[in-house]
Amino acid sequence: MRVLSKISDVVYSIEKVLALILALTLMVSMVGGFFFRYVFKNPLLWSDELAIFCLIWITFIGGSMVLKEKASPAITILVDAVPDKYKKYIHAISNLILLIFVAYVLYLASDWIMKPNIFVQKSTALNWPKIYFYLSIPVSFAFATVHVINNTIQSFRQSEKDGG
Repeated sequence: MRVLSKISDVVYSIEKVLALILALTLMVSMVGGFFFRYVFKNPLLWSDELAIFCLIWITFIGGSMVLKEKASPAITILVDAVPDKYKKYIHAISNLILLIFVAYVLYLASDWIMKPNIFVQKSTALNWPKIYFYLSIPVSFAFATVHVINNTIQSFRQSEKDGG
C-alpha cells in the first residue's frame, strides 16, 4: 500500500509544519509575556493562555510524530527474550494493539467533541471557543491512526518477506 505510505508522509509533513508554527508561537508568546510583564510593567493577560494552547497542540501532534518515526520508548525485555524468528510476530501484534488503542481514542474523542456543551465553552483570557483547544485530541489521534495503520501494514509485510 504505497498510497497509505504517501498519505502518512504527507500527514507527517503537515505535523512538522504545525509543530514549527506552534513552537514559534509558544516562544513568542512566552517571551512577549515576560517582556511586557517585567520590562513594561504591563502584563499581557492572554500570553499564558496562548502558550498553554500551543503546548497542548504540540504535545499531541508530537505524540503522533513519534509514532510515525517509530521512536517511542519501549520496554523490550519480552522481545529480547524471544527467538529472532518470533520477534516479527510480536512487533506485528504490538502494532495491531496500538492501532486498536489509537482508533478507540479517536472514536472517543470524536464522540466527545460533538457534545453540544463543547461548542459554547470559551477560554478565559483569549475568549476563543475551547473547541480549538479540544480539537488537538481528535486531530492528533486521526494523524496517529494513519501512521499506525501504515506501520502495521509495513510490519505484516516485513513478516511476510521474512518468511512468516
